[in-house]
Amino acid sequence: MPAIVNLLFNVVSTNTTISFNVVLPMVSLISLFMGVGGHLLLWLVLMKNPRSRSKPSSVLLLNLSLADLGALLTLPCVLLSASFQNWQLGGGTCVLLGFMTSITVGVEIFSLAALAVLRYRIVAPRTRPPASLTQTVVAIWLVSVTMALPKVTYINFDGGCTWSVGWEEWLFFLVPAFLVYYVAPLMCIAVNCGLIISHLHRCRGTLVADRRNKKATALLIGSTLVFAISWLPYYALEFVNVFSPYVSSAASP
Repeated sequence: MPAIVNLLFNVVSTNTTISFNVVLPMVSLISLFMGVGGHLLLWLVLMKNPRSRSKPSSVLLLNLSLADLGALLTLPCVLLSASFQNWQLGGGTCVLLGFMTSITVGVEIFSLAALAVLRYRIVAPRTRPPASLTQTVVAIWLVSVTMALPKVTYINFDGGCTWSVGWEEWLFFLVPAFLVYYVAPLMCIAVNCGLIISHLHRCRGTLVADRRNKKATALLIGSTLVFAISWLPYYALEFVNVFSPYVSSAASP
């Protein structure tokens, strides 16, 4: 969901009629209703089942869900700005929106990575004991907030809500963000999922346990693929926007 919010946020600054009147409201409303409905259902299921609620994996799922809901709460701001075809919510809301979307990105992907590590430790119980779940959740939020702070300092409000940053400065933010928010977590998830699949292939347990572990692993892989696919266009567009002026100037005589 943060990927969709970031793409929509960029659309607001393009000021094209079809984007504002058709694409933006439609995608925003669909994302809002489906996202809120899905997360409310997840919270309802976990709250009604105390046994599932106390599991470490459920805590990480709720943490991921909370981050996604935070991203969803920014959609009404995007819709309101789109209806006026300009940013009408003031500088404070502009900074808060950018800060929230940056934080939710980190919390979402880091929670998925933590779920992958936790899943491997559940499937292969001979591995070292897991770290404190509270420490893990706190660390996820602290790292996400720390990563979001530098970007917020370059938010510019002059009637619009934009990033006021030069080519080299934006590249300085974009490359670490791509590595920390995208490449490293996906590699961590891929390694742990590979270890899980290898362990399940070598060590056969009961039929019910194997089926449950395979189902949980498949769900984790599916969620990760959705994250990877949804964020890839955003980073691709950002790198194209950064390098296209340089390529054009280098190609010109």
